[in-house]
Amino acid sequence: MRIPPYFPRLGALALALALALPAQAAERAWSYSYNALGLIERADGPRTDVQDVTLYAYDSRGNLTQVTNALGQVTRLGDYDERGKPGSITDANGVTSSLAYTGVDGWLASVSTAGSTTRFDYDAVGQITRVTRGDGSWLSYEYDDARRLVAIGNNLGERLEYDVDTKGNRTAQRIKDASGSLVRQQQWAYDELGRLLRAVGAGGQTRSFAYDLNDNPVGETNPRQFAHSQAFDALDRLVGQSDPLGGKTQLAYDAQDNLTEVKDPRGVTTRYEYDGLGNLTRLVSPDSGTTTFEHDAAGNVIRRTDARGAVTEYRYDALNRLIERHSPSDPSLDVQYRYDLTADGNKGIGRLGAIEGARDSLVYRYDERGNLVEQVRSIRLDQQTLLDRVTYRYDAANQLLEIGYPSGLAIGYPRNAGGQVASVTLAVGDKAPSTLVGQIAYLPFGPLLRLTWGNGITLSREYDQDYQLLRQKVGPWQSDYQHDANGNIQQHRHSLWGTLDYQYDPLDRLTEERGVQGGRSYAYDAVGNRTQRSDNPASGGTASSQDYQYAPDSNRLTAIGAQAVTSDAAGNLTQDRAARKLAYDAQGRLQSVSLDGQQVAEYRYNALGQRIVKLTPESVTTYLYGPDGQLLGEAEHDGSGRKLRAQYYLWLDSLPLATIDADYDAQGKVGNPTLLYLHGDHLDTPRLA
Repeated sequence: MRIPPYFPRLGALALALALALPAQAAERAWSYSYNALGLIERADGPRTDVQDVTLYAYDSRGNLTQVTNALGQVTRLGDYDERGKPGSITDANGVTSSLAYTGVDGWLASVSTAGSTTRFDYDAVGQITRVTRGDGSWLSYEYDDARRLVAIGNNLGERLEYDVDTKGNRTAQRIKDASGSLVRQQQWAYDELGRLLRAVGAGGQTRSFAYDLNDNPVGETNPRQFAHSQAFDALDRLVGQSDPLGGKTQLAYDAQDNLTEVKDPRGVTTRYEYDGLGNLTRLVSPDSGTTTFEHDAAGNVIRRTDARGAVTEYRYDALNRLIERHSPSDPSLDVQYRYDLTADGNKGIGRLGAIEGARDSLVYRYDERGNLVEQVRSIRLDQQTLLDRVTYRYDAANQLLEIGYPSGLAIGYPRNAGGQVASVTLAVGDKAPSTLVGQIAYLPFGPLLRLTWGNGITLSREYDQDYQLLRQKVGPWQSDYQHDANGNIQQHRHSLWGTLDYQYDPLDRLTEERGVQGGRSYAYDAVGNRTQRSDNPASGGTASSQDYQYAPDSNRLTAIGAQAVTSDAAGNLTQDRAARKLAYDAQGRLQSVSLDGQQVAEYRYNALGQRIVKLTPESVTTYLYGPDGQLLGEAEHDGSGRKLRAQYYLWLDSLPLATIDADYDAQGKVGNPTLLYLHGDHLDTPRLA
């Protein structure tokens, strides 16, 4: 059969029909029942080990009034108006949200929950023109005569403006500050089919795109003029990728469109196998070995076996939430997950309440709006239980106002009219808060612009109109940055450390860095493994190089110079020096390090994979994290578990601001804490203190 070229998708359909091979037999069934009005009353899920049934109830007008989940938890809807819109929704925690609507058109006007109200304004045709949050901050929306969004503003006077072509494509974006000055701009160009052809930055750097007849993106040329290409089969599945250095990646699929094979540019192939329902059952990787998976009737993974033979078993509740992780080979790694805890006013129904392991636990408590208000971490060491409590407080817009650290520290985050953090305060014990950081300012809809630490040192940043950092000043120290067209830093001039120049290959991998002390260069293979590092001192030194070797049939490191490197069946590095060996637990996490046959460090982790304990012959160190994974503190303990000293980290988003060092007496009382300000680089990595 000949397929006309102007109907390319008919060819894909014909090939799909030709390739439609029978799948491995499998079944997953749901059942539903309805009332006399045709409204669903009962939905029964595919599992037979639990009652995964959801029930629905209605009033005489057919309005949904109640939803009961598989655990019997009830959500209620009521106070319907004549349009059939609910005026209240009460969740399983008993928290009621009140909804109000505009009088004539019935558009949602406000939602109020536990003292926090969000309001919505509209124009004459029902387009949202303003959203006002519980703290009074707002965003406004403007439209052209064709009802297309052309501007967004906020109550700080900042604006985000769009140009739109006749087809509705955005062709330009401009961000302006409160004075009307342009601070950021971007442009886009499209073909006659509305496909993006070019994206142009403020500096003229251009990224271009190409497509095939089926609109698949087959080419991309970056601003450095290096091209990447992609290939698709007749079913529009990605089957090949080529990079500017000639590296090729190949992909293959089965008749159900499941990815079955990936061959990387070195020719290393990873394979995937599935059951008839599309569940991954076997992963064969030259790098990590063979991993197998078993699933329940709902598709949840219930058993995983890695290449070492380490087995992990999983259990789920009727809502398909993970409730247990079991390691038969090491029960000390077992974890229980608990939900729906309601003691002491906790509004925890529908939320994770506790993660309990054999040697540690995390317990969470929530407020009526679902914000986390308390986290209690416990670690058990030699019959001792170490507790650390962190508390959180929020404003009416659910934005963080305060973190209460252990040892009586409280970090406040007062906010400006736009809801942004305007300063950071520190309170120790019963003392009044003092300013840790003040005069915080931001670019419109963008990153941090400046701040002043409590010791008077200021941070100021300058950006171009792509929001790339050009200059950073910290007190008397200054850094200047130059970027290439792809945004890579080409040069860093620092008033304290001199100038560093950087070069990159066509894949944007760092190949050389050079400064006043000399240079260092790097080489890579086709998939990005480092193959060589060379050091070239400026003068008076000896040049040196280090080679890295990899297995021919995998990406496993096998040697660093003359030193052989070994890995276990799952690809974990087990020896990288003659006298250093590394061991891993059943979850594949580094468990211990030994030198010359003697263990020098042991590590323990929580269920989130975060390292919480480090044990050495000299000390025991514990680590405390926030709910977003940020390290909040670390503490040193003696052999009995008594806390000797602690260091807490104070943050503004991803920027570390300061540390608090505290010593503890024999009764566990904290002495006078020491404050140390931290000053970071363009990556927010601390460089000065």
